[in-house]
Amino acid sequence: MKGLSRLFFVFLFVALATPVSVKADPAAVDQSFAAYKQALVEGDGVAASKLTASDTHAFLDQTLDRALTLKEAEVRALPLLDQISVLMLRHNMKPDQLRAMKKSDPVAYAVNQRAFDMEDVERLSAGPFEVAGDQAQAKLSNLEGSPIPVNVHFKEEAGTWRFDLLSSIAPFRALLEAQAGLLSNLKTSDGNSGVVPLLLHLITGRAPDANIWNPPG
Repeated sequence: MKGLSRLFFVFLFVALATPVSVKADPAAVDQSFAAYKQALVEGDGVAASKLTASDTHAFLDQTLDRALTLKEAEVRALPLLDQISVLMLRHNMKPDQLRAMKKSDPVAYAVNQRAFDMEDVERLSAGPFEVAGDQAQAKLSNLEGSPIPVNVHFKEEAGTWRFDLLSSIAPFRALLEAQAGLLSNLKTSDGNSGVVPLLLHLITGRAPDANIWNPPG
């Protein structure tokens, strides 16, 4: 669980760093993956943001909006992965940090703040990449704690290979939704589902505050 959570956090808040020419061969994506890791090491948020897919930016903006505004009933109505994304932000960041992140560029902010585990990032490797049109993917190796194989995805936009978060986390979304019925049996004393707070506790080692379901003040 520890390795899986770290990978998810890396995927949720960071992307690639150095532009490369788009070519329909795996070597171009290999270069992008290497640049991705280098961006994390150097903390180059501006360059990372430029190489993040547009729909990834939109997803991160939406998640931050939700973290800042949604009330409990609205959060609980979201799919499990989205609940985890929203509540993880509230759990790990102070209200002023969330607002600062929203006002800036979320990807750049996270990279600049080094919101990831450097040792885990340095161990990651990927390949060989398979390229199909404007899509590319490769299996990640040296990944501890994942219950399913994890592929990292890139897409071509405006002549550049860009990190594709939504495709990369799709297997996690599918796994959670497939287990939703079983997980829903985990209830708190008030009759609500307790699975997301439990997952946050397991991932971070800290029990979330009961107010985590409410938007920050």
